[in-house]
Amino acid sequence: MRYSIEKRTLTPQPVLVVRRRVRRSGIAAAIAECLGPVFQYAQQKGIALAGPPFTRYSNVGPGLLTIESGMPVASAAELDSPDTAGIIAETLPGGPAAVTTHVGPYENLSQAYEALEEWIDQQDLSSAGPPWEVYVTDPADYPNPADWKTEVFWPVQPSV
Repeated sequence: MRYSIEKRTLTPQPVLVVRRRVRRSGIAAAIAECLGPVFQYAQQKGIALAGPPFTRYSNVGPGLLTIESGMPVASAAELDSPDTAGIIAETLPGGPAAVTTHVGPYENLSQAYEALEEWIDQQDLSSAGPPWEVYVTDPADYPNPADWKTEVFWPVQPSV
């Protein structure tokens, strides 16, 4: 797939997430396990959701990686306690980011990340934090994986 990549300036976005440490083969299952409790918590607390679900890859290692899956919310959320169902209030960073849209099955999503990395290098930029992906289409509404759209965001800063 050919990717159209642009640099955007993002506004900080408050989010609710569940953090998990998983193997690559367990990413899809972990995302599914994380999103349900976040959605439930927001509903129970009357917290307004502000967009589609996402997953950020906060730490990537050769064997395990740390993911944060959740939902953007309208305003910073207060938690009852730090261990409330494992829900964490975070903020996706504002500032410049390289952005592209992947169309098709999640199995091919790594191609979007590769394209972003190459573009960042070509633009003489460097990473300014972990990337994340936003699930624009809901597989329940679009059962054909060829119709799935996922936006990928990678914070950047000029190289020095």
